[in-house]
Formats: sequence, C-alpha cells, structure tokens
Amino acid sequence: MPGERPRLTQVERTALSDARMFEAAMHLIVERGTHNTTLKDVGEKAGYSRGLASNRFGSKETLFSHLVRDFNEKWASELRRFVGSTDGLAALEGALDAVEFFLLNRTAQMQAMYILWFESISSYPVVRRRLAANHIAYRRDTARWLEQGIAKGEVRPTVDPESFAVEFSAFIFGLVYQWLASPPAINLHTVLQHYRRNTLDRLKIGS
Repeated sequence: MPGERPRLTQVERTALSDARMFEAAMHLIVERGTHNTTLKDVGEKAGYSRGLASNRFGSKETLFSHLVRDFNEKWASELRRFVGSTDGLAALEGALDAVEFFLLNRTAQMQAMYILWFESISSYPVVRRRLAANHIAYRRDTARWLEQGIAKGEVRPTVDPESFAVEFSAFIFGLVYQWLASPPAINLHTVLQHYRRNTLDRLKIGS
C-alpha cells in the first residue's frame, strides 16, 4: 500500500534490537552498576522479552564486551572526524577536541563505559583484556603524533613520545573519572584548554 514503510530485513532487525539493548544496558549500568545489571533486565528495558538478551549474547560479560566494541567504533569515528588527515601537534589538538565533544555529547555512554571499565579490573577478564588493548592503541596513536612532530621539527627532540603517551592517557582518563564523579566540580572546557596551552608550551620548539 502507498505510504507503507518497507519491512526490515532480519539483519536490520537484529542491528536495531542490539542498539536498543546496548542503550538499555548503558542506562542500567549507570543506575545500578554492572553487578546489579542482569540480561533479563536489559531485554525488558529495551522493550523485548526477558530472554532475548540471554539468547543473543549468552552471558553478561559477552554483552559488556559487545558494548565496549560499540563504544570503540563510535569513538574511532569521532576521532577520525576531528583529527582527519592532520599529524603531529595538530593531530594531538584534534584528539583533545574529540574528547571534549564526546564527553559533552555522549555523557551517558561515557558514564557507563567508565563504570564498566573500572569494575572489569576485578570482575570481567574479557572486558579487561579489551580495555588493555584499547590503552595500547591510544598510546600508540599519541606516540606516533609526537614522533611526527619531532620529525617535522615542531616538537622538542628531547621529548620521549612513549612516556608522553602514558602521561596524556593518564590525564584524559583521570579527568573523565573526576568529571563523571562530580560534573559540577569540573569545567571540562576550561581544564582542557589549560592543559592544551601548557602541553603545547612544553612540547613546542622555541616556545
């Protein structure tokens, strides 16, 4: 009939139900933590049967692992948008812009991820291994930008890219942790701009 929406394919229905369950899981994690979030509750909150999440993922840890993968894909997309084809210090500044945008526009997802990441240290080894791999990738990107900056002659050659990468990651994760614990106490834009100025002053040749 004219005006009827085309029926979704099975692949499209699966993708839609996954997205809804990921959204439900994030809200439940923020409300209750990971230990008090159940697959049954995820399915029901997403608007499906209580057994769908169990049938789809099999275990809570598998669901959480998929949730982290979904987050990683969204973060990688935003990072590419802000960094683009730049390198060196411009890429580092683009990454800082991406962090601020992601925090302010995907706050609930960031809250859920940080809760999940911290609780995975002792409870969810699959998620912990994925997080460890993420950190390696983040540090590798940062070190590469510094190496590019040194090669271009814009970054002091005495800077150790790998050590700076650890420091940069520690700042970002520590800042987000403090902000999520008490958002009114941290002005993200002000802190990130302050860090940007101080970091560029420390890194740049001739500054």
